Order: sequence, then structure tokens, then C-alpha cells
Amino acid sequence: MSIRPLLTCSLAFAVLGGAASGAPASVTLKNIRHEYQGPDNCAPVTSLTLLGYYGTRVTQAQAANAMKDFPGDPQVTSLELAAYLGRFGLRSVIRYAGDAELLRELVSRGLPVVVQQRLKAGSNVAHFRTVYGYSAGRFLVSDPLRGPSLSLSTAEMQDLWNYYNGEYLVAYPPSKEGLVREALGEDFDLTANWQHAKLHGEQDVKARPNDPYAWWGLAKANLRLGNVKVAAGQFDRAVQIGVPTLYYLYRQEAFEAWTQAGEHEKTLALTQRALKAYPSSKELQRFRNLANDALGG
Repeated sequence: MSIRPLLTCSLAFAVLGGAASGAPASVTLKNIRHEYQGPDNCAPVTSLTLLGYYGTRVTQAQAANAMKDFPGDPQVTSLELAAYLGRFGLRSVIRYAGDAELLRELVSRGLPVVVQQRLKAGSNVAHFRTVYGYSAGRFLVSDPLRGPSLSLSTAEMQDLWNYYNGEYLVAYPPSKEGLVREALGEDFDLTANWQHAKLHGEQDVKARPNDPYAWWGLAKANLRLGNVKVAAGQFDRAVQIGVPTLYYLYRQEAFEAWTQAGEHEKTLALTQRALKAYPSSKELQRFRNLANDALGG
């Protein structure tokens, strides 16, 4: 399916040495399609927002049927979202340790950004939303639950983002990859991004030593860099501080680390607890079964 060019506001900036020069003080991208989501459908709505921006129209039902393993599947991952977008010719990069400056850089280049965050302050629900504009100290967001023009301050954006360690997804047609590389710089390389996330995580746990999500982000970066024993211990710390059961529905990296470290009892105990609340989760079932098999159960 063909992808038409980006439709954005007039930007008027030059790119010099991989950085934007004279980027506008405010930008609002055009052609951002919004739709209110059905139950657990923030990922399908996010997909139709991105695909609509690039000129492809799908329905929420079509996207949900394609991405969900069964009706009512409560969790669609960023990888599943990227795979669905790929069916329509879009490439995606999923990275961590994003910040406000990066969001402005991407949006100023005509690239909407999907962020994975808390639904709202104090909530334990993970939620996709699409950033498509910014102005002084604020971001304009298409939120499948909270509306097409949600305005978040920089502080609100970062606070909601800490829950998911600054995870973001950029989807783009192949012709725009140069823009993405320029905007991300070294973070376009996955290993370099995990090194960045590790450094960011070390700073976070120093600043917020009782924040379980800061420890989780640092542990995940170490896991992806091959530091399995270190990661397993840092996941232990996150769990000791207090991770809500709902979090295990969204993120299973601790189970990966404990499985690789041979600490199967931890995986079994927490997957069984989470499955009592979310018995249909394929991710939780997989790690429970791995732990059971390793323990001879």
C-alpha cells in the first residue's frame, strides 16, 4: 500500500551536522487522526493515528483484530504495534531514555512520536499516546482515552513517562529514515541506546532510590547489555520496593533475567500471583511454564 508524504505545518529549519538549526518554537503536525478507544484498545487506536498520518486508513476493529491474540486481550506490546505498522510499509524504532528535547526534535522534523506512559498520575495502567505538537513548556498529545488535544506540561510528560523509563516508538516510511537517524543520533543504534538507558538509569536510582520503576529501567538496560546477574539483583530491588501486580502484565523483563540466572522460584511465585488477576495473559503463562519446566513441575 502506498504511503503519501508527510503533512505537517510549515517548519523552515536547516539541518547542520545532524542537529536542527533554528527549529521553530512551536509545531503542530497536521492530519493527526484521533478516535476514542474501546476497552484495552489504546494500541489499535494509536496504530490508526499513525497510519492515518502517513495516508493509510484502517478501522479500530481491523487493528484490534490484527494485534490482539483474542478478544479482550489486555496487553499489546510496542513490538506488536510495530509489527502491525510494518504490514503497511512503515519502519519502527523502539528506544528508551527519551526526554522532552528529543520529542521536540522528532516532531519538528515532521515525525509524530508514540510514548508508553502511565494513563495518569497515580494510575498503574500503561498507556500509548501520540505526541504531535509542542510549544513553550508543553506538548500536544492525541490520547485514545483523554482526547485528541491533550496538553501536558514538560513536567507532567516526564512524570508519566518515568513509569516506562522513557520508552518511545517512531514509525516512518523508509524514505524518512535519514530524518530519524539525524534526530536520534547515537540512539538510533540499539546497543548505544541501551548504554544511554543504563547511564540514565544509574542517574535515576541515585536521584530516586525508592522508585521501583527507576530500578526496573536500570535492570532492563543491564539485561539487554548482557549483565544478567546484575540485572537480576536490580529487578529484586524493584520488587522489594514495591511493583504493583498489574506491572507484570505489561513488563516481563524480570522473568527473563531470573530465568537466565536460574532463579526460577522467583519467576514462578510472581507469575502465579499475576495470573490470578490476569489468567489469559500469554506472556505470563509462558514464563510460568518455563519456570515450572525448569523446576520439574
